[in-house]
Amino acid sequence: MLHQLLRWDDLTEKQLEQIEDTPPSEASRLIVQWRHQNFSSPRIYLLLALASSRWVDHRGPYIGHGTFNGGPMLRASNYLSAEYRSLALLHMTVYVLDLLRHPNYGPYCMQESFELTETMEQLQTGFIPDVESGSKALLSEHRAAHLAKSLGRDARGLMLEAALRQYPENEHRLLIVQRALQFLDDINAWSYAEAFFRPAVQYLANRPDARMANQVMQDWAALSYPELAKNVEHSVCRDLIENLIECEYGEEPEIIGASINAYVNGNTLREAMSMASSALMLRSGFDAHAVTGIHCVMDLLRDEKCPASIRGLTWLLALSGSRTRRQKAQRAQWSQVASARVGSSAVTFERLRQIIHEDGSGLDAAAATRQILQSGGDPTSVARELMQTSLATSDPFTAIHNVKMLGGLLKETLHSQWPEQAWIHLSAGARVVAMSVERSQAMQDVLRQWLVLHPESRFFPH
Repeated sequence: MLHQLLRWDDLTEKQLEQIEDTPPSEASRLIVQWRHQNFSSPRIYLLLALASSRWVDHRGPYIGHGTFNGGPMLRASNYLSAEYRSLALLHMTVYVLDLLRHPNYGPYCMQESFELTETMEQLQTGFIPDVESGSKALLSEHRAAHLAKSLGRDARGLMLEAALRQYPENEHRLLIVQRALQFLDDINAWSYAEAFFRPAVQYLANRPDARMANQVMQDWAALSYPELAKNVEHSVCRDLIENLIECEYGEEPEIIGASINAYVNGNTLREAMSMASSALMLRSGFDAHAVTGIHCVMDLLRDEKCPASIRGLTWLLALSGSRTRRQKAQRAQWSQVASARVGSSAVTFERLRQIIHEDGSGLDAAAATRQILQSGGDPTSVARELMQTSLATSDPFTAIHNVKMLGGLLKETLHSQWPEQAWIHLSAGARVVAMSVERSQAMQDVLRQWLVLHPESRFFPH
């Protein structure tokens, strides 16, 4: 038979059948089964990703997030209490089970890839040009399968370059690759790389747009890498933050490239880009997508394994994603963010939760979070509180994005070399969490199933 369903080992196939046969309303039952079978959390998140890869069409423009959100959720689970780790897993499970039944993403079944006759050198040479041609989507997907099976983690550079070149069109072009690579590293699951590479290339090879990357690389062909060994220059960093926020969209690479050529050190520039992204989200009131793509870029700039061939492009495109464009297009609607809106008394986590539930604008929640952090509050504890609050107040899609966002904001906070200003990250995240509070049926269904998993829980928000 010419066309065969892509299959894994018999045990994995049996476990995937459990996922396919379970409706979203019975996600808690599936989790109970997994617990009885002593499944580890990494194994469960891997199975959810494999199910999303096999049964979800990722050609876009809307894509399922099952292959690249599991990794950030698994990482964030390290910060959560046991009850909330279950809630995070429940959100992810409900989301994937719903995705498998959504008419915008299927019905779809991933077939085995065709064998290719070209050499590995020919494949690698033609990979990015053919992805960007817009006319060789299926060939590019077969090539991605071959890269996964033949090179595994050694294909990361090629995949990242293909993704980063389309980052300005949509940050998800990078997210779908970078977060999948991190997940494969985290759980040492490279034998399943094909299931992650192929959905990514389905997306990259449809409606490709690398025009901005090509222009930037042409304009800054001689750009060298900035020095990273120096301390952050606070006055320079402050000016850069404002320039990056106030400039028109499309001018960010010019500011970054000119700064590098003016010998602004890399730590100062990296700090400015990171803080500018969070400050922009705080002012604009945009959702979690405002920073999740930028966090991928920041991870690459810290990654010693990031190939030199794409490092310059990584610096230049950091703030050139579509969400930056969309935020700046709504500049007239930005909020004037007060330095303090919640009084001078100490803010407890209980008070912060109350503010989040009451503050639809998110500005009071942002100010309260700033006050906690500037009073010596532990950023990890603050991030945990915000993650758990979002998990208990948002539907699966929003909760997953908020947790991913907060994990990235915490990382930026902990990496910051300007601690006096690092409050901006989680403060911006708190505003997003407060603006995400809802009482949808989807959220209520998740909370009902959570109570099934933890009927004794004191953390359940009655």
